[in-house]
Amino acid sequence: MRRDKLKTVEVTYFLVPFLILLIGFSVLTGFTVKNRVEEKHDLLEERTIEIANSYSHNLTHTAEAYDRITALLDDKFRIVAQALMRIEDKDNSEVLKDIAKTFAVDEISVYNSDGKIVSSTHDQLLGWEVYEGHPVYDFMVSNQTVRIEKIRQDTENGLYYKFGYMRDEAGGFIQVGILADNIQDFLEDFEIAKLINEISQRDDVKSVFFVNTKFEIVASSLTNYAGTTIEDQVLQRKLISEQAYAERTEMDDKEIFRVAVPIYSDFMRTGTLVIDWPTDNLDAQVLEIIRFGAIVLAVIVLTTGSILYYAYRKNQANIKIAYYDELTGLRNNKYLHDYLDHIVAVPRRRNKAVLLLHVKNLKTVNMTYGFEYGDALVKQIADKIRQELKTDDNFFRFDGNQFVVVSDSVEGQEELRKLAERLICIFDEPVAEGTDLQYVDIQIAIVEIQARHTSTDKILQDALLALTHIEDNAAHPIVFFNEQMEKSLQREDKIMKVLRDVVDGKGKTSFYLEYQPKLDLNLNRVISFEALARLHIDQLGQIPPDEFIDLAEKNLLINELGNHILLLAADFLGRMYAQGIDDITLAVNISGVQLLREDFVEYLQNSPYLNDQIMQAIEFEITESVLLEHYDKINETLEQIKRLGIAVSLDDFGTGFSSLSRIGELHIDTVKIDRFLSNAFLICRTRI
Repeated sequence: MRRDKLKTVEVTYFLVPFLILLIGFSVLTGFTVKNRVEEKHDLLEERTIEIANSYSHNLTHTAEAYDRITALLDDKFRIVAQALMRIEDKDNSEVLKDIAKTFAVDEISVYNSDGKIVSSTHDQLLGWEVYEGHPVYDFMVSNQTVRIEKIRQDTENGLYYKFGYMRDEAGGFIQVGILADNIQDFLEDFEIAKLINEISQRDDVKSVFFVNTKFEIVASSLTNYAGTTIEDQVLQRKLISEQAYAERTEMDDKEIFRVAVPIYSDFMRTGTLVIDWPTDNLDAQVLEIIRFGAIVLAVIVLTTGSILYYAYRKNQANIKIAYYDELTGLRNNKYLHDYLDHIVAVPRRRNKAVLLLHVKNLKTVNMTYGFEYGDALVKQIADKIRQELKTDDNFFRFDGNQFVVVSDSVEGQEELRKLAERLICIFDEPVAEGTDLQYVDIQIAIVEIQARHTSTDKILQDALLALTHIEDNAAHPIVFFNEQMEKSLQREDKIMKVLRDVVDGKGKTSFYLEYQPKLDLNLNRVISFEALARLHIDQLGQIPPDEFIDLAEKNLLINELGNHILLLAADFLGRMYAQGIDDITLAVNISGVQLLREDFVEYLQNSPYLNDQIMQAIEFEITESVLLEHYDKINETLEQIKRLGIAVSLDDFGTGFSSLSRIGELHIDTVKIDRFLSNAFLICRTRI
């Protein structure tokens, strides 16, 4: 048998989706964590490059500012010298002092053509004369009109100056000097070393380097690296890149995050600023992201797992409701259909049989003792059958008072009969329920699954059909389905379809009345007719009245069919009257079902085709058997019928009721004695 649905559903519908969701959420969480980590790296890279760029601008401006300031100083020398050239009393030292103060220079000296100082802001220099080899002498003997020296130490006082010279028209020249200390103080803020030191003071920076285009470390926050040359060719290729770059690397066996930014001055590369950042903070942030991702994943997995587990338990409960009988715990009708569908779908599995067990007296037990008592009895019945079968894998509760056993291997009807007899023998002894002992009547219909069974419905249909062929008083309540049962059912179905067409006014040619005449031998003429119902079906031929009347009664169609017969009988009498024949009567058989209907007499009164003349000519024939169970009710109806002018006769008297003492109480006009009873009367008369 296929696996139990409660076990199958666990793996098929919940474990696989859970694994898929687990993998999906893991990948999604991993992807999210990876993106967050990359974002952190990108953010740090952007931040460090931004900081490096800001300092790189300062470094670039240092070179530019130094050159610009040098140019400004040169211009200043020229301006001061040119201004002195235009002053007539420049030989006056006091005038020179005022000019020096005005132009913020530290020394002004005027030389004659012989190289002697004739006036100066410093009185101690008056009269000093240049000599060969002195820087001033070099200018004096040169052909230059203007010269601006680099910073040098003054030969007289030992201080460092930056001097500028300009010749005048008389052959002399003017010397202007600015102390180097004043220049150095102005330029000091632009020195590379100071900038490197300033960057290294940041808490988040590990080390800083400035590397020139020759890969020499010009300045560094780490003194042991300053003045060294980078020999690593891979690093050299990175340092000569035109774009800033960032990477995670190692230095002194420790991981760092390195950012390198190229430095330019006048579109010429002067070097590279390298900043190393510690990775501790970044690693801590990455670890926090990973930890958070793991927590989120755990929460998602736990939540999803809980939801799926709840759904699994809920689905188990739903499956139990859908596929298992709540009262007995057995597989139910729906499960049976699925199981038989599987058998039908695989031809090699069809060597099986279905046993339909019908608890015949359960309805009576429910009505007598109540449904709770009946339910308890059903549970005991199920338990006893389960114990006999040793398993409930092929045991189903089919309906309220019906069970199904599917035999897995069939070796012939004899084996199946023995199994059915064992199941019936279980209930030879009464079942104890509470303080009561209750006998259980079991009927079993058996269907061998064959190639003709192409659907589950067909199998169960045959089982139910076979069950109807067990007589209520059968001593051995076991029956096997055979094809003749199906043929009989198909015949009944065709007959019922035609009868329904008849009462709907469609089967006019199939159903008709034959009129059997009654002769008066003394008068030698027909005095009455008896209407005999006839049914003819093309595929079946002539149908005996007993057969189709019985079917009409079983299917609650006899009242409509009886009314249709009355209509045909009234039409016959009408045609007789039209031909001038008005002294005849017509006997029509009436069913006991019609007589028991509350509205039968009212129908006769209101029927448009039953006028007084026709009622006077119609005679209702009833059989003795209809009086057996409802004598008083039917006798009351017969009285009302007679008041309408309709004659009533009792047909076949002596076959069932046989009580002459009560005939006088009946509201009838005629008694038709059965021929067997009439022969008995004749025998009695002869003996007398």
